[in-house]
Amino acid sequence: MNKRHIPRPEEWNQIHNQDTSWRKQLIGDINDVFVMPRYVRLFYEVFGGVRNHSFFEIGSGNGDLCTAILANNHGQIRRYVTSECFPEGVEWLQQQGLESILADAMALPIGDQEYDAAVEFDVMHHVERPRDMAREMMRIGHGKCLLVESNGLSIFRKLKELTPGHRAAGERSYTPREYRGFFEGNPGYMVTKFTIAPFLFPFKCPKWFMPALVAFNRVIEKIPFIRWQSSSVYIIVEYRQEEISHGLA
Repeated sequence: MNKRHIPRPEEWNQIHNQDTSWRKQLIGDINDVFVMPRYVRLFYEVFGGVRNHSFFEIGSGNGDLCTAILANNHGQIRRYVTSECFPEGVEWLQQQGLESILADAMALPIGDQEYDAAVEFDVMHHVERPRDMAREMMRIGHGKCLLVESNGLSIFRKLKELTPGHRAAGERSYTPREYRGFFEGNPGYMVTKFTIAPFLFPFKCPKWFMPALVAFNRVIEKIPFIRWQSSSVYIIVEYRQEEISHGLA
């Protein structure tokens, strides 16, 4: 079996740039027209009722999405810290006025329960040990995580992962059962609610086709059965921390 390719830090400057996110390079103009606004709406559907919360985002890319989230903040966010796994990325984010740190998603340099919630958008399917990342997301937060991830049930998504661009980024999607398994069974944490649902079906297309594609994306999340061919899923994990017994057997 070939070892899965994980991008090295020095490779990321060939993937991201300050003007165009990796997401936009893959799906084109629908990223700005529909996809990013949908991500922002999801964030506030989940966290719209909170006040003065601190958030840590794992893998912030070129900062386009977190900037859009912050632009719509009306008291929900007190502090929003971004991160990247390579120094160039942290420098990009800081130049945009964002608080950012260098961080490995599988071993975050952050104290226990330092933030109210951990979030990530299209990151877990890049990492080598997603279960470690899931544990870290629960460790640094207070009971809730939000993720948007690749849908391993989508034939369209699985075919895209065979293309050179997706292979270069080390992408691998997972099924709902696998995603849940990454969070469950971690010592010291009990998952109390796990919500996963289909999310978006974007792809790069000519501008004349854009209205039809946007209309399709507006309804696909609601169509029975077909909805699970969406290229992504959103995941909301609610959990509680438990004391680990160190007593002798």
